[in-house]
Amino acid sequence: MTEIEEIDATLKSSLRKPISRYLAFVGMFVGAGFISGSIVHMGEGINTWDVSVLIVGVIFFLASTSVQEFVFNKRNFKDSQVLKFLLYSIVLAIGVGMASGGIQHFVDTPVYSSYLVPTGLGLGVIAFFLKEKEVFAPKKWLQIISIVVSVTIVSILILGQIGQALPEYLLHKQSHDHGSHEH
Repeated sequence: MTEIEEIDATLKSSLRKPISRYLAFVGMFVGAGFISGSIVHMGEGINTWDVSVLIVGVIFFLASTSVQEFVFNKRNFKDSQVLKFLLYSIVLAIGVGMASGGIQHFVDTPVYSSYLVPTGLGLGVIAFFLKEKEVFAPKKWLQIISIVVSVTIVSILILGQIGQALPEYLLHKQSHDHGSHEH
């Protein structure tokens, strides 16, 4: 092997792991983006396209987070723990997707978004604690869940009021339709 071939092989070898980690990282974000887009558009009615995008998003997110956790972070789980990890990861991704999609489309669907954002954040925080195996006494879990539910309800009410107070010129004018274009 020549010196140039050795340098080339060393460079390829040294880039393989960071590029793989980057692709897994991007896959999590692409998956979360698909999830958020599909969930927010389901507020306009459930259809095959949105459900398909949701499923693809969940698959991207689960595959990428699994590679990140099991390959790169070298987490070792028992079989039952793997299923819990994957379930909590799905709920976390859906929660974050609900929140980010609701925020992005608040002026398009203020009533729907006023439920999506707080509910998604509430689901997300509980799923995150469970996924990360946070250990709390049962009384502490009850406190956490009570706080999350209370904050979620208050936030839904506040965002609902904000949505109703939006000026008419903001509503529907800022929306975008991904499926049709009127000329």
